[in-house]
Amino acid sequence: MDLPQNARDLRAQAPVDEDFLRRAVEAADPNALRVALYQATGDPELLEFETYVEVLDKGHLSRHSRLNIVEADRPALREKAVRFLLEHQHALHEVDPGPDELTSLISLALGGRELTGPEVPELRSMASFDDYPLFVSDWTDGRKPELPEDLVVAIIGTGHSGIAIAVHLQKLGIPYVVYERRPEIGGVWSINRYPDIRVDTMSSTFQLAFVKRYPWTEYFARGPEVRQYMHDVAVDFGVHEHIRFSHDVRSMTFDEETSRWDLEIVRDGETVHTSVSYVVAATGLFSTAKDLDVPGIRDFTGVRTHTTEWPDDLSVEGRSVAVVGNGSTGVQLLARIAEEAKQVYVHVRTPQWISPQIHYGEPITPEFRWLLDHMPYYWNWDRFVWLAASGEAVGGMFVPDPQWKAGGGHFSELNDSLRARLTRYIRDQLGDREDLVAALTPTYPPWARRMIIDNDWYKALLRDNVELVTEPIDHVEADAVVTADGWRREVDVIVAAAGFDVTKYLFPIRAVGRGGVSLEEKWERDGVGPRAFWSVTVPGFPNLFIMYGPNSQGGAGGGLSAMLQLWTTHIAGLIIRTVERGAKEIEVKDDVFEAHNAALDARTSQMIWMDPDSRDRNYYVSHGRVQSMNAWAPAEHWAAMTDPDLDRDFDVR
Repeated sequence: MDLPQNARDLRAQAPVDEDFLRRAVEAADPNALRVALYQATGDPELLEFETYVEVLDKGHLSRHSRLNIVEADRPALREKAVRFLLEHQHALHEVDPGPDELTSLISLALGGRELTGPEVPELRSMASFDDYPLFVSDWTDGRKPELPEDLVVAIIGTGHSGIAIAVHLQKLGIPYVVYERRPEIGGVWSINRYPDIRVDTMSSTFQLAFVKRYPWTEYFARGPEVRQYMHDVAVDFGVHEHIRFSHDVRSMTFDEETSRWDLEIVRDGETVHTSVSYVVAATGLFSTAKDLDVPGIRDFTGVRTHTTEWPDDLSVEGRSVAVVGNGSTGVQLLARIAEEAKQVYVHVRTPQWISPQIHYGEPITPEFRWLLDHMPYYWNWDRFVWLAASGEAVGGMFVPDPQWKAGGGHFSELNDSLRARLTRYIRDQLGDREDLVAALTPTYPPWARRMIIDNDWYKALLRDNVELVTEPIDHVEADAVVTADGWRREVDVIVAAAGFDVTKYLFPIRAVGRGGVSLEEKWERDGVGPRAFWSVTVPGFPNLFIMYGPNSQGGAGGGLSAMLQLWTTHIAGLIIRTVERGAKEIEVKDDVFEAHNAALDARTSQMIWMDPDSRDRNYYVSHGRVQSMNAWAPAEHWAAMTDPDLDRDFDVR
């Protein structure tokens, strides 16, 4: 059968039966299913189905509720979907919606609420119908000018950020080269290989928006599958041939006479130099591991490893193991280690809020995979409903409510509601172990520190071969860890799940800007730690762009994958406008930089990350200010990333 012009063919190679389709539809998100089916059929009865906000016992990282269809209407919705798919298997296809239709469908997905103008562009991008929904920057009138012969952009790193900016530059026809110090693609996913490592956002929302219908096998992909995905993206979008593997950028210096960056690179033990027009540092926030800093650690004669250095041949079977840390990595790996080890000591300094996650650890069934691949529009809306805040006012989670606190509340109604659910979860998991409940229930509000996703961590603590240790480590001996109470626990293996030093942007690369001042020296002189303009640019360092820079993590909206693609749009836009003006340099103005950070600090100082019960042990906070998170509303951030004001904010020379 011939399909309509401009249609995307979604027909499967072989038909499936009605029972298969019923299982597929049963696995679908009801709200996403309704929107996709309405887009495909225009059936007005679908608009009559009643919706409600469902509070999730198992959330989705920063989402703790979702818009759902009332239970009474779900059978009729599913029956309509089965009938449509069964009757149209031979002709399944989709056509991208126009702007007005898409806006109307987004409103439907969000429960019929009226959309405000500033939020519409970002919401449209979340639906991911465009080939490159977040690559907004383009040449004026879509016409690439003749580029200078020596124009080249150096990208440092092949994690998600490095791949994203490379794809964007390739789309624009801007010459680039990617330097990767390791022999493979992946960034943090290359160096982290500890047991049971996986993403903590759904695979479909983790992936870059220009990658459509990637065939994930699990709702939350494990490390090897993530590495394969990143390799596939680099190959499929033509980036792989631009990567220089095992090229370790050691330093870079801005040449004020040529307006170029001189890079010092080590490859195969040899030091080489190259000159580039612009540098994009896609080195990431989690690139510098924090090792255990306790007396005697280097005297330990057993196996000592950080989660970023997990040996492929390390076995803990029959051994005694100390796991130090209960952040994301420590929580992910404990259960797997406890299954093999003779004894595990879990050293916890600060209790964390640990949340169950919907579909965590579950495989994507063949039926649901079929639905994602072949039902028109379902993949888009399934992704959208987990990215967009359709069920709750996310900002209320992070901003204290003085009136609520005056009435006896801890923080805000929304945050306290989550606190109550997570506290119940701790009790449900630990049962009658009141000692563990008391030791592991935080005093600070949820989201003051990063939320941790449970991977049977609480259950592992109930095993006979697992002991929780809350006394601080005093020192390490040749064969034991000794805590401050004098207790000596003999171990064969010490696992440092101690996280990362998130103030070490670009580290260990030394970046030297104007006047011979390094980036670290500038930030040290400022006295308030690392800062940047919209997390990307720093005065004194022309043509240098940082991805995942200071204050880059958002408190709401879109997720990290969307954020990093917006950084690529911002960076590409700045390069484009500089080139179009015939200039060689672009540098943020110092007064603009200072005003921006003053406004940012004024907001973040009043938000959850500065909660007094958490801020002293919170990687979000450094030098007395919130350093990792930002407080911009999604629409504000979108506008800044997609439409920068060059004349107001930058010196272009």
